[in-house]
Amino acid sequence: MKQQTLNVENSNNRIPLFDQALLERFNEENKSPSIRVINQPVTRLNKQKQNDQTVVIRSELLLKQQASIFKGLSKDTLQQLLSKSVIRSVQNDEDIIYQGDEVEFLYIIIDGAIQVFRSSPDAKEATLCLLKAGDTFMESAMFMPGPSPVDVKAIQASKLLLIPASIVKQQVSDDGQLRVNVLRSIAKQYKNSIQQIDSIVNKLSVDRLGHYLLKESIEQNISSLNIELKSKKTMLASHLGMVPETFSRSLKKLKAMGIDVTPDKCFTVTLSESSALCRFCDKELAPSCPKYGSSVCNQRCSGK
Repeated sequence: MKQQTLNVENSNNRIPLFDQALLERFNEENKSPSIRVINQPVTRLNKQKQNDQTVVIRSELLLKQQASIFKGLSKDTLQQLLSKSVIRSVQNDEDIIYQGDEVEFLYIIIDGAIQVFRSSPDAKEATLCLLKAGDTFMESAMFMPGPSPVDVKAIQASKLLLIPASIVKQQVSDDGQLRVNVLRSIAKQYKNSIQQIDSIVNKLSVDRLGHYLLKESIEQNISSLNIELKSKKTMLASHLGMVPETFSRSLKKLKAMGIDVTPDKCFTVTLSESSALCRFCDKELAPSCPKYGSSVCNQRCSGK
């Protein structure tokens, strides 16, 4: 089994996961790699053998900057969570979890993009959420009785941190801050699900797509004229509750509004002006926007 030092940079041009010089100094002080990576191919990552477990050694430099679930945790709690954790590399379109699998890990996305979905007997997929670096998944299912209710797969080459569910549950019982962090993560997922249902039921298709793009724009850089999306056309259409034909018509309508979406391996969204998406804002999304309360918001944002 090959081991190597993990040298990760965020491929979507966000802030790097850690400063390389700081990492090198950290490794020199400890005379050991901060993280060992398992590159062994696996089809179903939640089914791990005991001898595959690799200790993650003092990797606060990587994790505290990336995953909100580690926010405010003591060094002891963090060390306990990482004591039996592993990092897995997965390829694009590789299955991670199947519906019906036992949930054995909490997953944190270090790099890449992940799709969480449900499958029907006739192989149709309903995309529940699209996740990226810093997001976690399976925390809700981890505390529910029974197997996983969802399928999960990579939609681009990704690196995942897997923390054994048994350790997470024990530390949740012992550490109040971790309980708060897990509850916040679950609450965020619940809120996103409610917003998605409301959007599908109450918004026209073009408004649904525009609202999604605005949310992505706020998360990436609200002042930029370009937005990079990681999902495929059919996947994003499914997530927004549209058939491909309706999705294509919505793209044409957006283009007439100065919002040009070019579907390729991933989507590139080009705006005619930074406020082009503001017409799709609402009262729930507005407070998360840096423009909220400004003169631009007063003029253009319906969420005010």
